[in-house]
Amino acid sequence: MLFLFYHKLLHSLPYIYFRVFRIPSSIPNDLNIALKTSKNLIKWDSASNIQIKVTTRLRHRLKNFAEINSDVLQCNIAHLDAAFTNFWQHGRGFPRYLQKLNSFEYKPGQVKLRAIKDNYAIIYLPGIGNVKMHNSRDFTSIQSLRSCTVSISGGYWFISMLVKTPQELPDEKPISEIKSVVGIDVGINKLVALSDGSFVENIRVTTNPRTSRRLAMRKRAANRKCQDSQNQKKAYTSLARIQHKLAQHRSGYNWQAANKIVKTADSIAREGLDIKAMVRRAKPKHNGKGGYNRNGASRKAGLNRAILDCAWGDLFTKIAWLAAKSAKPVFVVNPRHSSQECPKCGHIDKHNRSGEKFLCTNCRYTEHADTKASRTTAKRVGLVFPKNQKREVGGVGSRPIELCNKTLPGDSRKVMPVKISLPMGGESRNHAYEQLAIQLSLFDLTQYTVADSRKSKRYGKNS
Repeated sequence: MLFLFYHKLLHSLPYIYFRVFRIPSSIPNDLNIALKTSKNLIKWDSASNIQIKVTTRLRHRLKNFAEINSDVLQCNIAHLDAAFTNFWQHGRGFPRYLQKLNSFEYKPGQVKLRAIKDNYAIIYLPGIGNVKMHNSRDFTSIQSLRSCTVSISGGYWFISMLVKTPQELPDEKPISEIKSVVGIDVGINKLVALSDGSFVENIRVTTNPRTSRRLAMRKRAANRKCQDSQNQKKAYTSLARIQHKLAQHRSGYNWQAANKIVKTADSIAREGLDIKAMVRRAKPKHNGKGGYNRNGASRKAGLNRAILDCAWGDLFTKIAWLAAKSAKPVFVVNPRHSSQECPKCGHIDKHNRSGEKFLCTNCRYTEHADTKASRTTAKRVGLVFPKNQKREVGGVGSRPIELCNKTLPGDSRKVMPVKISLPMGGESRNHAYEQLAIQLSLFDLTQYTVADSRKSKRYGKNS
């Protein structure tokens, strides 16, 4: 079985710059390079093969090219050829011009393992030599090494290897053997709502006030530096390191959330969301007089940032991988009207949901909106979801992370019968401000509770 492993290099590799050379003309001076013989016919060779031949000649003339492994140069040319092929034949974006490459690739059979220790390994990279790297996987069961890619991200060097192991993924369970299903509903206020009534909180890695303010300050400071100066390079390097750490934090949290979801039932049901279409910018609205009407572009941009910060696609990918390792199927259902459909009477109305509360306008059925959507997703699979389970707490060291909260946090311990404007464009967590003297409890969703008579204050110990 083939696995793709990522490892962090313990010793920094030297920056390897690949010079972007220009062919003087589309037809080289030596026509023998541009021509090839096939079935006794002389015809023009492909652009990538011509560049490979020119590179071979440059390796004999220039010392810089001779020091670089030939497979690395050929892989870069192959990637460039694939980029232009995607542009001309598949309608993708025009390839970007790069002054230097942040990654390079070796072909199968070039990279070799020299030594394997408890927590590190020594690997041989052609053209570089022996490099020590952190051993994040067990190398004792590896049969052979395939392709290898070395990349840099946030000032850290990483190596990813495609290896062959004797282990195989288990066969997926047939539907006849599946006894339970857990439905999930992804969102922004709550990262994931499970059909058993639990939630995975959204930690808001980059959209929380403190981190977003720091990122904005760092970006503004780097942009104000003198163009192409050393100070600007240092500023962007520092910013890249911060963004890399935030991405690692998000990825680790998503692994824990995916692990909790997969362990809940024998199968997983999720919505088939078109995330790429959900994060598109708002379309302009012409007023017919040469101008534009307001289209809520700023609010849509904020929503797009929140959706991208949640990384739903990354979470779905991790769930699929862990489910494949556990032989559990993942069902992708149609998300149409999953948040508006009443599970009791089947009535569909956009007014059924308001924020985190769900109240059917036909039969007055009430429930938490996200939990109801996850149960609707599970119901569309045709299986039953398991009963309520105990809360699972996971984490690293002495700082546990509560991934599954059965009880939602309180609404500031006070009643807000009317909407109160909060600083920084925030909004109160109490979503029942439209109805006077009535507040939907987020703890017990079986009935409505009447608001108490306490006075609401924004500040002070008695609020």
